Amino acid sequence: MSSSPLPCCSFIIVNYNGRHYLHSCLESVYRLDYPRDRLDVILVDNGSQDDSLAIVEQDFPEVRCFRNDRNNFARALNLGIEQAQGDYIAFLNNDAQLHRDWLGKLLPQFKRSPKIGAVAGKIRFLDGRINSVGHRRLRNHYWADIGYGEVDQGQYDQPNKVEGLCWAATLFQRACLQDVGAIDEEFVMYFEDVEYSKRCRDRGWSFHYVPGAIADHQVGGSSTGSVLTEYFCNRNRFLYLAKHEPEHLLNALTTSVFWIEQHYDLLYDCLPVILKKLLTENDPKTIKSILPKLCEKLEKIYGAREIDKLLARLEVILNSRKMSVAIYDNSLHFIGGGQRYLATLASVLQDQFDITLIGNRPVQRDQLEQWYGLDLSRCQIRIISLPFFDKRGSDIIDSTWVTAETENPFDAVALASKDYDIFINANQVTKVVPLSPVSLFFCHFPDTHREAYFAADRYSFLVSNSEYTSQWIRKRWRLNPTTLLYPPVEMGPETKPDSSNPIPKENLILAVGRFEPGGMKKQQEMIQAFQRLYSAHPQTMKGWRLVLVGGSPKKNSYLQGLEKQIKQAELPIELEVNVSLERLQTIYKKAALFWHLCGLDETHPERFEHFGMATVEAMQNGCIPLVFRGGGQPEIVEAGTSGFLLESLDELVQMTYDLCCQPETWPPLQEAARRRGDCFSRQRFEAEVWQLFGPIEEEYGQVQLPDPAQMAKRPTLLRELRD
Repeated sequence: MSSSPLPCCSFIIVNYNGRHYLHSCLESVYRLDYPRDRLDVILVDNGSQDDSLAIVEQDFPEVRCFRNDRNNFARALNLGIEQAQGDYIAFLNNDAQLHRDWLGKLLPQFKRSPKIGAVAGKIRFLDGRINSVGHRRLRNHYWADIGYGEVDQGQYDQPNKVEGLCWAATLFQRACLQDVGAIDEEFVMYFEDVEYSKRCRDRGWSFHYVPGAIADHQVGGSSTGSVLTEYFCNRNRFLYLAKHEPEHLLNALTTSVFWIEQHYDLLYDCLPVILKKLLTENDPKTIKSILPKLCEKLEKIYGAREIDKLLARLEVILNSRKMSVAIYDNSLHFIGGGQRYLATLASVLQDQFDITLIGNRPVQRDQLEQWYGLDLSRCQIRIISLPFFDKRGSDIIDSTWVTAETENPFDAVALASKDYDIFINANQVTKVVPLSPVSLFFCHFPDTHREAYFAADRYSFLVSNSEYTSQWIRKRWRLNPTTLLYPPVEMGPETKPDSSNPIPKENLILAVGRFEPGGMKKQQEMIQAFQRLYSAHPQTMKGWRLVLVGGSPKKNSYLQGLEKQIKQAELPIELEVNVSLERLQTIYKKAALFWHLCGLDETHPERFEHFGMATVEAMQNGCIPLVFRGGGQPEIVEAGTSGFLLESLDELVQMTYDLCCQPETWPPLQEAARRRGDCFSRQRFEAEVWQLFGPIEEEYGQVQLPDPAQMAKRPTLLRELRD
């Protein structure tokens, strides 16, 4: 280690795709008239896509390189400051080159006063024109580099105290940086130096310009073109005022380039961070004076609803409350697989969010918990009456009854959606317009084509429950689902069976599905198949029985027809209607085979099984599935491995007979069915739910800082700023 009395000086160079500049920059640092062993050079990379780091590591091994976790210039500087070892710390752009005596001219200035925070020299463009000799304030709350673009004729050759310095090449005293604290990372880039200078001055630190210390600046090594400058200078002007001079914020709004050029989309993108700054950096009296006037001005552009949504989001950003989520299901009052799907979603989300389940007919939370075996204790229930359907006296809320000739009764639900941060349409009522900031449409199947009041394309996210459903969403609605989220199924026994501990099975064939008036679940056909088996193979089928389990409304002519059909058949066929969850689990454990024929002899895709939760439930209990090859069933059953896919009653009869004759073939099929069924477990569902909702919560609940690399790809939207 050198015994040199000279202080150690750190240089922080922030880099983004700057391979063409780095050699010149780093060579200029190491050519300084200063002992090399007293130089601590740090490069912080903001995610370069070129080979910048490889070049530095190869050609300048003494440079300490660090990787920033995001493309944020201010954050990179903070990281560099944390790692710096010097008593003095220089900020140096990767496209700047220092003259040999740069440090020698600047370091002595700090001896003039212990409160000199930073010094810098004359920064010039490569053609000799002046880039900056300090900062000065302009009218309308803009700032500019002193001397920018002027031919250097010696007009700035006198030392001077200035309001701030350009950070393309500036030397700070470590004590100043430690006293003032971290650079504000919400500025990302540009204007962060102006804001930091203000904080330094407020704490008694001064800045000095020293003309003899020359740095040549190419401009553009860490940013691209005028788009970044235009956008960030305008955005960060607002941040500066919201933080330090809030009384000028309203005037700055109408004099901004965003406002004048009517780039209201860019302004709106900035509002969350602007308002957050205003609310967190000022006292209640100041906020109360300024915020209402600011909102009144913004409402003229965006409307009151948009501003209300923005203020509600700020409550979440500032941790004043949890995000609120509404889950709307027009069939919430019925037991069903789709209802279980979204009730499980509610149970997963309820600890992180404030959940409200919205229905159109009375239902109690304890009913839902009993039906689905779920804890929904942190969920609220809200019932929204729809007079259009109330007048018809039916428990069914059928959206197809609403035509272009009628008013949209679901507007009442749409209006309620405004009360929540996230609105989830759980049962594919396409006529509900989402008015919440974030919305998700869960589609079990696109039963209808685009029709009157169609609004599924107005949701933030479109979620499907199977590949089959996704295929038809694309065909019928010409929409691409955002994500696929298979329903959660958790119906297996608590103790997992194995070859040494198998679950004893009875000679029982089970079918589970609603007794729908249209017969979509094909219970009549399954009774016919069982009759054929008994008729053709009476000895083999002796002791076997068929159990049909499902939910049904009180008056159901289809169910009455099944009862009559069973009575006439005089066979061991049983109906179990609206059974408890415990009873259903008991039957699953006993059943050896599982039938599911939804889609048989159908031509309309909505009459196929869209996924097949009952099939998964049966498989989790070791039932061997024999199901129709259509809809979502092939996504569940691996033909010949974990079950069988069929296309006719003849195949069902033959496959069932073969299995009944060969019980020794059951164990590997049962084990494969259990393993496949577990692929659709609640554990898997929860993980995928958070893959979807985690980013939503993060994006909505935090101020999102712009990525300069993405902004640079946008076309120039603003005119050049004028003094």
